[in-house]
Amino acid sequence: MKNKGFSLVELIIVIAIMAILAAAIAPALIRYIDKSRRADDVTAAGTLETAVVTALANEKVYDAIVTNQTQLVAKVSDGGCQAVKDDSNNVFSSELNSTLPNGAAIKYKKEGATLYSAYTTADGQVAVYIGTDSNDSQWMIRPSRADLYN
Repeated sequence: MKNKGFSLVELIIVIAIMAILAAAIAPALIRYIDKSRRADDVTAAGTLETAVVTALANEKVYDAIVTNQTQLVAKVSDGGCQAVKDDSNNVFSSELNSTLPNGAAIKYKKEGATLYSAYTTADGQVAVYIGTDSNDSQWMIRPSRADLYN
């Protein structure tokens, strides 16, 4: 009698080989996904930085918001944008919400980050951090990524 099928041993060997290959590939795939999520966070931080800089281009907004010290001006999460400092005409808030109408979610959850925070520095520059609700400036990601997720 000629059997044209595979034996049980042959099938088990094939399944074992596939399991070994999957186990070898899984860590690389997980690292790739984490790297992609970090890149998305940096891109979203750049968008927030651009929105803040655009809003600060208005002289009235700039005078109302920027002082001689570093200060928190906005918090952004997946729930939306919250301008911490604002001018009387709400130009800053409307600019943030028009650029990021739904906010921006932190995708790399490994370190517990939940929101973006935008600060103005003493020289009028904008710095974007990510952090938790209790520590909103945990990691600076714009303008520099040097200490991202250390």
